[in-house]
Amino acid sequence: MEIGVSEKVIRYETYVNEVLREDLKKVHKRYEAVNSELAEYIQLKNFIQSIEDMELVENGFKTKMDLGCSFYVQANITDTSKILVSVGLGHYIELTLKEALKFVEQRINQLTLQVEKLHNDSAKTKATIKMVLGGLQQLQITNKGEKM
Repeated sequence: MEIGVSEKVIRYETYVNEVLREDLKKVHKRYEAVNSELAEYIQLKNFIQSIEDMELVENGFKTKMDLGCSFYVQANITDTSKILVSVGLGHYIELTLKEALKFVEQRINQLTLQVEKLHNDSAKTKATIKMVLGGLQQLQITNKGEKM
């Protein structure tokens, strides 16, 4: 039993819309999440470097801390020799500034690789969508030519 051209077109369009485009949405969502996490680690790295550069380790400093829902309170940080760093899944570890900087740089490298992989996955999925749609267009053109 042979499937008609119009049925094949519908199957391919369904595949593009229900599978490939959904995969692309998932990749983009993950890409945004990893990019956001990467930005946070870069911000942490810059903060650690500024603490070291300004020699705030001995002197301490005043800052505003977010308690949640953008509610800030003034805080006086007297000991900046160690900081708490999130290692994922709600867990934090206390590290010296040098240890924290090393950890953050490793995490930035890992996240950068993930971003590149997700970017490549997105490009592959987009190329597949384009290829399938191009094939569908050729199939429809061929089908119209045969009917004439």
